[in-house]
Amino acid sequence: MTNDSLQAVLEYLRKNGLTETEEQLTREAGPILRNEGTSGLPPDFREAISVEFDTFVKHANDCSDVIQAEFSQLLFPIFAHSYIALIEKHAPTARVFFNRFKVFIPECFSEFVYRLSLIEDAMTLRPNEYVRTLRDNKFVVKLSKPTMKHLELIQTRLIGVKNIIAKHISIENADDGAVSRTMIETQMGGILGVISKGERRHKMLFSVVKDELMQSIEKRKSKGKDVGKKMQTAQHCPAHDRVPLPPLSEHLREERRNWLRDVGKMAIISPETPVSICMYTTINAPIGVASCDFSDDSSFIAMGLSDSSIVINAMDPMNKMKKLRDMEYLEKIDIETADNVQSQMYDLQASTSSARLTGHGGPVFSVNFSPDRRLLLSSSGDKTVRLWSMDAQRNVVIFRLPSMVWQAQFCSRGYYFATASADKTVSMWSTDRMTPLRMFPDAYGDVGCIDYHPNCNYIAGGSEDRYVRVWDVVSGIRVRLFSGHKAPIIALKFSPCGRYLVSLDAIGTIMVWDLAYQRLVAAEITEQAGAKGHISFTRDGGVFAVSHGNDNIQLYSLDALISAAATQNDLYAEPRVNMEGFQLGSYATKQTAVIGLHFTRRNLLLGFGCFGQ
Repeated sequence: MTNDSLQAVLEYLRKNGLTETEEQLTREAGPILRNEGTSGLPPDFREAISVEFDTFVKHANDCSDVIQAEFSQLLFPIFAHSYIALIEKHAPTARVFFNRFKVFIPECFSEFVYRLSLIEDAMTLRPNEYVRTLRDNKFVVKLSKPTMKHLELIQTRLIGVKNIIAKHISIENADDGAVSRTMIETQMGGILGVISKGERRHKMLFSVVKDELMQSIEKRKSKGKDVGKKMQTAQHCPAHDRVPLPPLSEHLREERRNWLRDVGKMAIISPETPVSICMYTTINAPIGVASCDFSDDSSFIAMGLSDSSIVINAMDPMNKMKKLRDMEYLEKIDIETADNVQSQMYDLQASTSSARLTGHGGPVFSVNFSPDRRLLLSSSGDKTVRLWSMDAQRNVVIFRLPSMVWQAQFCSRGYYFATASADKTVSMWSTDRMTPLRMFPDAYGDVGCIDYHPNCNYIAGGSEDRYVRVWDVVSGIRVRLFSGHKAPIIALKFSPCGRYLVSLDAIGTIMVWDLAYQRLVAAEITEQAGAKGHISFTRDGGVFAVSHGNDNIQLYSLDALISAAATQNDLYAEPRVNMEGFQLGSYATKQTAVIGLHFTRRNLLLGFGCFGQ
């Protein structure tokens, strides 16, 4: 028998309910069936695939609540590969199939369904990157044992569905105690499903060495309070020489001494002692402000404008920006005999409270001060990252990349910085080299946001593919991968202690991840949708503020979340969704979209936005 005639017989048996005969014929004709088309479906399936998918949907809806939730993970990949196969064979039939069954796909995959709707025929199918991603990688699904039995039973009657699952879907056994509707729904949404068990094999040294400054902050925070049992963090601290770091400069040492003196005046934010917010609004920016950043000591603010320029303002008009004299004057200074060399190097009369830096050829998507406040990093739509000298107030280095750079950020010690690009990569650089030290090309979409770990050993990235990734900068290995977001990730931030990671997506969902137990701790589902977000932690790490790029600032208590989850420190604890007491407050502006947040050393929250943007 030829392949076509065999499929015709199988279709006849399937329509007439001759299941046993169909199964026996399928086993005997295995070599012929394995030589079918690239989609894993019979060549004459215009009606059969619709019947099979409709049967699968009805079976899933008739199951119990948990099993129904597990089956919902399979609907999108089966629907997508069925539609792709139909498009290759007969586009009009594919459109009928798409319009009939798209309503059954879970809401979290609506963006991917829309991408499929843009494919009209085989010509538009071939160059599509999203289709290539689906075909080159298996969609990961976790099912419990009862659901696996249900699936095996229904696959005996649905050969086309069975072929798709065998070729394009990877099914793993769900862990005991990890199956609940909330657990399943909070893991769904990724472009390739949930996270495979193989991702849990890497150890992460997430702790931060507690120096005198951190110890003082902890004492201030715990003053007059009962300190509960904490995880022993010494074993999770990386060796001090694991990442080669330059020694602390005298300027940075002085900054830390100043910070240490401010610890005694630091406010501890709680429901009893609400936050104080100082909101800054910029006007006369007709094209708009694309990014902003505050210096660590809150003395300067840098704004990246959509007209490709950067504006730096002194927060205190009395503390102006000093400017170096020109090179001819500096060469005349005799360092050995001159008194007050530092004062002679700067032109005090040229000091200003505002400066404009030009050089980029596109919108400035991010700006970031170095920890010692002497350098400024900027990334732009012109495919460059520029390093600016705050003393000379000019560009000193240009790093060229192959695509637009959405964000660039220094590590907490300076020298190293990371970039997130539109070419689906994250790169690690140093200020003294023109090429990247590391490249992390794991993402399936644009990497829109990054954050450096406080101990400088890891970089986190959030992508359009809805996954949160954490890479080890020494080995280059991806040590953490989290799924659960239902939209592209627009902001993320490590907690000061290094154990937790907070991420924000474009539809306003906030998720808190525990790096120690590799799990989702909490999810806060809001309706604060936005395209550009920002997250900032208090200096003690107990509270974080979130802006979604709209006229609202929200505060959340990480301490309250940790206390509530203290009894569930295991791998299979169910995440808390919209936990009571997690949100401390919401603060609205009138007509200013908040695009930047920063906590001062005394935990005063500074907000920044552009009027009417």
